[in-house]
Amino acid sequence: MREPCPKSALLIGLGLLLFAGGCGTGGPSAAGSGRVVHFVIINLSDCEWQIMLAPADGGLVRALHLADRESQEVDLAAGEYSIEQTALTGTKEIKSTRRLTVRLDPGQTYRWRLVTLLSAPASGAGGDPANNGNERER
Repeated sequence: MREPCPKSALLIGLGLLLFAGGCGTGGPSAAGSGRVVHFVIINLSDCEWQIMLAPADGGLVRALHLADRESQEVDLAAGEYSIEQTALTGTKEIKSTRRLTVRLDPGQTYRWRLVTLLSAPASGAGGDPANNGNERER
């Protein structure tokens, strides 16, 4: 009878190790429990913004920096959040910070638009700053 090749035994063992690692269960996560919130931040202004998303239960604080006309998306665990948004105008004399508390429900998508009074539509005078064509209204 022929003995198995040592290389094939190694490959079989490696395959079983990878399969077993993929089947393991970890601790509870927001994604696995259906408690995910999709949060989209849309900067419609010509200035930069600093956004801080702090869970009310004291979890990990997410800090986001958006350049002018930039959008970012993040998945968060559902729950109460303290949100701080600061317009970075480049001048120390003008401080534009807004703080509020919100409840984000699981399974929802939230769109957070950042606009200033001096914001102009990206496409010129005829554009619509509330929807620049990169998002769908629901």
